[in-house]
Amino acid sequence: MLKAKKVFSLGRVINNDLYELVQLMDKNIFLGCNNEFKENREWWVFLDKRGKVGAYCGSIYAEGICIFIRAWVKKQYRGKGFQKKLISTRVKAAKDNGCYTVITYTSKDNYPSVNNLIAKGFRFYFPQYPYGGVEMLYWAKRV
Repeated sequence: MLKAKKVFSLGRVINNDLYELVQLMDKNIFLGCNNEFKENREWWVFLDKRGKVGAYCGSIYAEGICIFIRAWVKKQYRGKGFQKKLISTRVKAAKDNGCYTVITYTSKDNYPSVNNLIAKGFRFYFPQYPYGGVEMLYWAKRV
């Protein structure tokens, strides 16, 4: 079982060691992608019984909209419902931060993520500006 722990909230580091670890992991897992560790974000880690990171995720908040960024689950925990926990954690935080909509995107071949988003109430939409690229699928949920 993985336990959620917020490590960064809107410009404030809550747990410096875990925050630095997630930054390093993110840089290695999402090679060549932009740095997403900025002030209008929140980041969570999900720790196993030994205190090791089994998953992490982040969100951006802007003008009543929450945008899911980066989510990763360690291979040994995949297929066990943890991505749904990442989604639920971020949807709750979006509500707590006064957001009315949550949006995200997936690659076209990421069927597990697509299925998890649909199971959690997300619906496919076409954004005015495809912020993740034209090859992505876009998802939204009213909160």
